[in-house]
Amino acid sequence: MTVVSTEGRGRGRFPVYSLLVCILAALAALALLYTPIRSKLYKIEYWTADWRTVLLADSTPGKHPRIVLVLFDPATFDGGVVSPIPRDMHAQVLWGLAAMQPAAIGLDFYFVASQGEAKDAAMLDALHKIERPIVLGGVDHHTTEFDQRQLAYQKSFLADAGRPVGYLALDYGPGHVVRRTSAPLADSPFQESFARQIAMAAGAEPAGPGSSSASMPIAWLKGPDNDTEPFFRVSPRDLLPGADETRRQEIAQRVKGNIVITGIAMRNSDEHDTALSVWTERKMFGAIIHAHILAQLLDGRYYSELDGRSELIVLLAVGLGGVILGWALRDTYARLLNLGVATAVLVGIDALCYLSLRLVLPFTLMLSVWFIGALAGRHLRKLALWARGRATAPVPQTA
Repeated sequence: MTVVSTEGRGRGRFPVYSLLVCILAALAALALLYTPIRSKLYKIEYWTADWRTVLLADSTPGKHPRIVLVLFDPATFDGGVVSPIPRDMHAQVLWGLAAMQPAAIGLDFYFVASQGEAKDAAMLDALHKIERPIVLGGVDHHTTEFDQRQLAYQKSFLADAGRPVGYLALDYGPGHVVRRTSAPLADSPFQESFARQIAMAAGAEPAGPGSSSASMPIAWLKGPDNDTEPFFRVSPRDLLPGADETRRQEIAQRVKGNIVITGIAMRNSDEHDTALSVWTERKMFGAIIHAHILAQLLDGRYYSELDGRSELIVLLAVGLGGVILGWALRDTYARLLNLGVATAVLVGIDALCYLSLRLVLPFTLMLSVWFIGALAGRHLRKLALWARGRATAPVPQTA
C-alpha cells in the first residue's frame, strides 16, 4: 500500500496562472522603460497632475498685491475687436501709467511690422522718454510663425527702443497645455524670459530656480472662490483722456510701486490651455500666464521635480513595497481592503510632498508600479508555496 503525509496535499498542481501573471507583471514593469509606452502613460500623468494642481495650488486671500494687468479688451473699443492694438493708443496708456509711478511696466506685445510712421513714432517716443523701467516682449525661433522679414523689423524696432527685452514664448506640453515656463534657445538673441526681465527691472532678485530662465513648473496661484486670475485688472479706457477720475485714482493707488503688464484680452487671440483649464474649461490669456510666472518669481514659490535617477529609485521602492504587501496579504477581503488603504496612503504621500516639500512626484507612474508590484507579490507567494510544498513533500513509501 502507499502512505502519503497530509502535508503533501499542499503540494498541489503547478500554478501556471500565477507564473503567467508574474511574467506579465515583469513585462509591464519593463515596458515602463520603453519610451513610446512611457509617453502614453505620461498623458495620463499630466492629466492627474493637472487635477493635483487645481486642488492643491497656492492661494492668496485677495488679488496679488504687486501685479496689475492692463488688458486691451473689447470694452476699450466700445465693444469692438481691434487687432493689432494701435500703438499710438498704447503709448497714451503708457504715459498714463508712468504718471502713476509703477516699479516697472512690461509690454506683452511683439513688434514685427510697422503700423505706419505716426503710430510707430508715438510708441517709440513713449519708450524713449518715459523714465520708469519698461520691458518689451520679443519673439524668436521658439515659433515658426514669423518670417525673416518680420524678425528683421523686430530687431530694428527693439534696437531703436533701447529697452530690455524678454522672450514671450510659452512652453506647450502634452495636449498643447501650458504647465511649465519656457527655457531660452541657445541661438536666440533673448536669453531671459519676459517675466524674469520684468522682475529684475522692478528690482527683484529671484533666487533658487528663479535665478535663471531654465524651464520649471509654473506655481499657479488661486484667489478666493477658486479664482484662477487673482490679479487686479484694468481696461485701458480707464487710463485714456476723459476717463472717470475716481476710477483713475483707484488705479493709481494699485499701480504705484507695483508692476504693470499690458496685454490683450480678446477672445480667440493669445489664448492658451493651462493646467488650470482642466477645472475651468477655459483658456487663459497670455498676459495672465506671464503674470502667474511673474508672481511666483516675486513670491519665491517654486516646485522641484525628481531627476531621472531619483525617479527610478522612488519607483523601485514603490514597486518593492507593492510586492511585499501583495505577498503578505492572504485573505482576499483583507487584501483588497489593505491595498485600498495603501493606495490612499500613496495619494496622501504625493499630496504631502507637493504641499510641504513642494516636490512633484510622478504619481501615475508610482500608482502603476504599485499595482504591478502588488499583483506580482500575490502570485510570487503562490509560486513560492508550491515550490516549498514540493520540496518538503515526503517520498511515497510502498509497504
